[in-house]
Amino acid sequence: MRKVVLAAALLVASVSNAHAADRNCYSPGDIEAEQALLFQTNLMVISSACRDTVYGEFRARNKDAIIRYQNAMIDHFRRTGARNPKSAFDAWQTSLANEAARKQAVIPTGQFCQQSTEMLKLASTLDGKAFHDYAVAHAADGVHPTCSR
Repeated sequence: MRKVVLAAALLVASVSNAHAADRNCYSPGDIEAEQALLFQTNLMVISSACRDTVYGEFRARNKDAIIRYQNAMIDHFRRTGARNPKSAFDAWQTSLANEAARKQAVIPTGQFCQQSTEMLKLASTLDGKAFHDYAVAHAADGVHPTCSR
């Protein structure tokens, strides 16, 4: 009887561990959304620092894709057990913006803007499909734990 109870306990523990691992994993869509929103956030900081209009134009052109990516990340936070997924998303996106701004702050603005020219050029060309292609291309980072299902 003890062996049966022990086997059942081990089975429950392994299922719980697998479920916990899946809760902390990223689907390919999650990683794509993260990369897209990281690009958008970095572009926002660059446009603001360099007083460029590319960010506003990019957002207007890619509004639907941005909303889809935001919703995908909110769903990711929901799956990972966030008590309030929208708040978790907002905090995450704010931390991305703060990190980008910290990196920008240590470089003289003129130099930062000069280093950001390629990104501004790229952003000015990205429509919905090209933005998706960019995010997919950058999603294969190998850093995130992937989901088993």
